[in-house]
Amino acid sequence: MVLNVRLRWFAAWSAGLILTFLAVPTQWRGLPFMLLTLSVIPAVWSGARRSPAGTRSPWWFMLAMLGFFNAGNLVWIWDVEVRHHATGDGGVADLLFAVANICSLAGALIVVVRRGRRDVGGVIDSAVAALAFGGLLWDAAVLPHLTAAGTPLVRQVTLFVSLFVMCGTVGALARVSLASGTRLPAVRLLAWAMAGAMSGNLASIFFTDPATGVRPDWTNALFLVGYACTACAALHPSASTVTQPGTAPADDLTPLRLTFLGAMIALIPIVGGVRMIAGEPSAGILVALGSAGIVPLVMLRIARLASQRRAAEKSLRHLATTDGLTGLPNRAACLADLTTALAGDPAGTAVVFLDLDGFKSVNDGLGHAAGDALLVAVARRLREDIRSEDTVYRLGGDEFVIICGSDDVDTIAARIRDLVTRPVPIGAGDVRIGVSAGVAHAVPGDTTDGLIIRADLAMYEAKRAKRIGALSITVAPEPVAA
Repeated sequence: MVLNVRLRWFAAWSAGLILTFLAVPTQWRGLPFMLLTLSVIPAVWSGARRSPAGTRSPWWFMLAMLGFFNAGNLVWIWDVEVRHHATGDGGVADLLFAVANICSLAGALIVVVRRGRRDVGGVIDSAVAALAFGGLLWDAAVLPHLTAAGTPLVRQVTLFVSLFVMCGTVGALARVSLASGTRLPAVRLLAWAMAGAMSGNLASIFFTDPATGVRPDWTNALFLVGYACTACAALHPSASTVTQPGTAPADDLTPLRLTFLGAMIALIPIVGGVRMIAGEPSAGILVALGSAGIVPLVMLRIARLASQRRAAEKSLRHLATTDGLTGLPNRAACLADLTTALAGDPAGTAVVFLDLDGFKSVNDGLGHAAGDALLVAVARRLREDIRSEDTVYRLGGDEFVIICGSDDVDTIAARIRDLVTRPVPIGAGDVRIGVSAGVAHAVPGDTTDGLIIRADLAMYEAKRAKRIGALSITVAPEPVAA
């Protein structure tokens, strides 16, 4: 509640100062300007202090931005008001403003990266669209104006990079603020702050007198809007969560979105080429810089989608070959692995077919939840007790299979015997079970189904003992040659 009151008071305070700045005579405008820019500092400091440790870096960058901007403003006022330089911004002031812009961009990008880490595809798409818009705006309006004003190429490159990066940042912030699950007003206000700064830079480009370097005071009101939005973002209760990851929306590169990305890649060079064909000014180096900024983002987008597809395919393969209850490989995985083993060295392969004695009484007497808990506990013991080179599979129900080497059956039998000597803890208490096992040794010409069937029949022979809490093993005879 206190924060909301502070936010409302500051919003009213900043709106009043902006209106005062526009209404008072020129010689008095420095006062409301400095009052607003300086009052933003404690507001952002408050936002930084309220944020949890480790999440304050965006606000520290914003504070640095305010420090450099206010220092630049003081230099600018000294040059224009005291020394009466007619050139307006320049020299040290320009340098301080450039560093301030870098700090502002750094803080905004940290918010984009951390808040949008689960929506990388959407953030990239929005940034690409905003960059393409910035490139189009540059080619269609800004570049002709700068060329007509005789702006040096180095200055054009500086302005282009600044505008280009700001456009991309505003687009990414807009996406993060609108598509991150719980919409954060603080992020949206930061997007408006960046948009205000970008609008101020554009107004400075278009309305600065090329002869004197002086621009009208009203353009500074756009920067003041950016200052006010930054402070309001810091004062908003959601400021402490701007770096928390948002939700992960569906990310699918549909044909329409792919067409959109392709169009955005081609937009800047096409517009630049059309201007060159028409004989209008178009700086090739700026077209190259624009494409160089967009193409890596699109490539990153496509690479990410390819990675997601591979991960999805891997997940599907895992689901198709894994038992959902115990986490062991399932029947499909068992048959596939056994087929591979028989194709390699059938004479050295053995199958141990296990069935739990007493499982039905647990499942019927204590409930299906207890039965599931028993299966999970047995699966865990089997997985932990056998050797790493042998594999345990759950075929279904209370049936398990171990594929191992023929010479290792006795070792595995000893470990299974140890398993049945210990009670199995489940939610309802400890239970004791027995295990009936059938062993089948592969011979040349054995098939996967034939080997499994022989092991299964041997298990039923062992089960006739019906000794609960014991291990009964029967070895299947080799198949009779036809």
